[in-house]
Amino acid sequence: MKFGKITSPKLAENALYLGGAFGGGAISGGLMTLVPAEQKIYARGGIILLGLLGASTLNPKTSGESLAQAIAIGMGIRQASEVVKELTQDKIQVTAESTTTDKFVAGMAGLACPCDETRPMLASPVINFPSLNPGSNPVLMASREVEVQDVPVSLLG
Repeated sequence: MKFGKITSPKLAENALYLGGAFGGGAISGGLMTLVPAEQKIYARGGIILLGLLGASTLNPKTSGESLAQAIAIGMGIRQASEVVKELTQDKIQVTAESTTTDKFVAGMAGLACPCDETRPMLASPVINFPSLNPGSNPVLMASREVEVQDVPVSLLG
């Protein structure tokens, strides 16, 4: 593999693809909110197929066509990821005692989101920073004791 120079046109083209794929994923996520729960797996399959066919049939010659292709790809990627998550969530169980490899595999399947309140933070960092613990750091302890007072500030000096 050979790396070339980064040029403005190439950077703009790739930014368009990245934004389009992200937007396509967001659009497909919005569409899925309109689908009844019992039909979600079929809708996801349909969107994956639509994304694949849409991206395969487009032969972009303009920025708009490139954007449409990226949106189709993003829709397919987002829903394929959601299907993997649905199919593996009952098979991959990760706890605080799980190995780093197990946590990594769960993260690959989309099961390590700390924002999911039904699971503990599965992808928590393995590095411990005791100096950031307020109970063991005198500087942080002192910062808790400082009172903040209202001080008038003049913008004109």
